[in-house]
Amino acid sequence: MSLSAVSPPVLNTRVSLWRDLLGSVRENSPLVLFSVLYGILPFIVARAVAIPSAPYGGIVTGYVGFVAFAAMAVFAVFAIWYLYHARIRKVPNFQAVAWHRIRSDFLSRDRLLLALPVLALWPVTASAFSFIKSAIPMIQPFYLDEALQRWDRLIHFGVDPWRILQPIVGYTWITYAINFGYTTWFFVMQAMLVLQAAATGDRKRRMQFLLSMALAWSLIGNLAAVLMSSAGPCYYALVSDGPNPFAPLMAYLEGAAANLSVGAFGYELGLPFTALMLQDLLWQSYATSDTSIAMGISAAPSMHIASSWIIARLLWSKGGKAAVGGSLFLLMIFIGSIHLGWHYAIDGYLAVAGAWLLWRLTGWLLDRPAVERYLWPADGGSRSSGQALGQTRI
Repeated sequence: MSLSAVSPPVLNTRVSLWRDLLGSVRENSPLVLFSVLYGILPFIVARAVAIPSAPYGGIVTGYVGFVAFAAMAVFAVFAIWYLYHARIRKVPNFQAVAWHRIRSDFLSRDRLLLALPVLALWPVTASAFSFIKSAIPMIQPFYLDEALQRWDRLIHFGVDPWRILQPIVGYTWITYAINFGYTTWFFVMQAMLVLQAAATGDRKRRMQFLLSMALAWSLIGNLAAVLMSSAGPCYYALVSDGPNPFAPLMAYLEGAAANLSVGAFGYELGLPFTALMLQDLLWQSYATSDTSIAMGISAAPSMHIASSWIIARLLWSKGGKAAVGGSLFLLMIFIGSIHLGWHYAIDGYLAVAGAWLLWRLTGWLLDRPAVERYLWPADGGSRSSGQALGQTRI
């Protein structure tokens, strides 16, 4: 069908949609450029270390998983938001208010178009990260665990950090709560990614968050992890010689997992202890050189802590309950990373330092007048006021 055969309203709608989509790509261009360059890296790594499996072999699964987990995470956020207003604040007729907000704001064209380039490319970034992470021991075999354990003990006054925490959190149900909270990290990260991809308020802070997160996965989670190739306390006995200072911790975790059960219908039902299950799964993937998405072992620096700090930093800028929630989430992930045997404490300290540097770097970059004018030309080079594709959002 020729353009002349299209009615003016339909044509105007298509032109407007195309213009707004191009505007979204332009505003997200730092992330688009990063994704393209970073997306090439797995091919270079595969060729350099002769990895038999091809990068992005499971990209379709990656997209399906991303959509599924992102949908669940966002639904959980929406449920919390709804229950808070309907049950705690008791807003009158909130169901009608909520559905109106969904139709007019949450699912508005502005939000969807703004988020589209980010959400379309993020599974590529995640797949690239996972492939390179899985290849770390092929690039640089694990060598730093003994040194990290010594440094950990040195800076904690001669005591392993897990021993400092054990008298406080070393009880079966507290350990299980920490294990459950640690598991929520992935869902929280997915939810924050989607929410910020579609955030039409402070556009500069939005881009700072997304760009810091993307750079953290590549520079902290890949580059620094190769330079500091290490497996972590739960694998210490498998990668190091000599006595295992984490043997008592792992024995405690195994005992706690064995004692986790609840009574239901006259039966004792065991509860899953995800930390030990995932640790076994990841070691099996390492032993078989599996480069599938979400595989790979790396201790230092901790991407759990780096990403959690970036999330907390965003929430600190909002103040109030959001800032408190961000701090508690970061603290929970940090304690869990040590208590569950995933990381040395120094892994977290290094991750926070690296995330802080990236946050500062991206903030400085986005404050450059030329960058502001390019990313947000419609309002004179600044979107911190909350103007989004011609409309104001929160």
